[in-house]
Amino acid sequence: MKWLLTLLALSGLLFSIQMVEPILTDISEGETVDLGTIGPGQTIEVQIHPKVYEGGIHGIGGNYDQAYATNLPTGWTTQASKLYGNPLQVKITAGPYTGEGTYTIPVKIEDEGNGEELGTLTFNVRLTVSEEVMAFSVKPTETTTGVGQPARFEIAIDNTGTAGDTFKVSAEGVSKWEFTKLVYIPPKSSKTIDYEVAAFEEETYETVFKVESSSSPRVSAEETVVLHVHPDLLSDYKAVNNGALLFPIIEAPVYALVGLISNLW
Repeated sequence: MKWLLTLLALSGLLFSIQMVEPILTDISEGETVDLGTIGPGQTIEVQIHPKVYEGGIHGIGGNYDQAYATNLPTGWTTQASKLYGNPLQVKITAGPYTGEGTYTIPVKIEDEGNGEELGTLTFNVRLTVSEEVMAFSVKPTETTTGVGQPARFEIAIDNTGTAGDTFKVSAEGVSKWEFTKLVYIPPKSSKTIDYEVAAFEEETYETVFKVESSSSPRVSAEETVVLHVHPDLLSDYKAVNNGALLFPIIEAPVYALVGLISNLW
């Protein structure tokens, strides 16, 4: 048994190394670390402090040189850390159409050429893939505005996953209005943005707000609001600038002045 312990010590398997992101924890050979939930297509970054303080050629530790993920599920991708990086940063990206479930991925940390006799340390990261990593709400759910005047909505987006992501915010249902707003939200955090919608015809619109992950269309949600559009004094003033002058000649100066004033607003 003693010779086995000695062999393990020389190969670097008896001491731990520190993960600093996305969680702070010590990891040992063969250990599995649960990194929480991500959505399809999202990327999680694992950061590892390269220095250990035990083992190695002189028994006082040393620096690991590179880390990388192996045996990825079909459709997943990864980016190995830079050689001699500090910290060692490994990116793991789920496939955009990955099915929901739990996945275990080995990560290897190497001492280049075993120059410091630290050996190779292998641990596993466990990731749960779910489409339910984002929620959002819109306020108000019903509002009234004038023709051509913007109605302002507050959109609160909650990223409940352990991966940061950029979300696309758009609105449908209003003629001639197509606008997409991009917003990045860090992991396990929320952000509220303003979104304006303008309509140019008197009507009641059912406007559908949609928030979608830029990583995968499978992470998305919709909410419908009601927008009432009515003429207002300003839009009536602006209307006198259009069409034939059918009003009496004596009133022409007044209408001309109203049109001029509306153009200044």
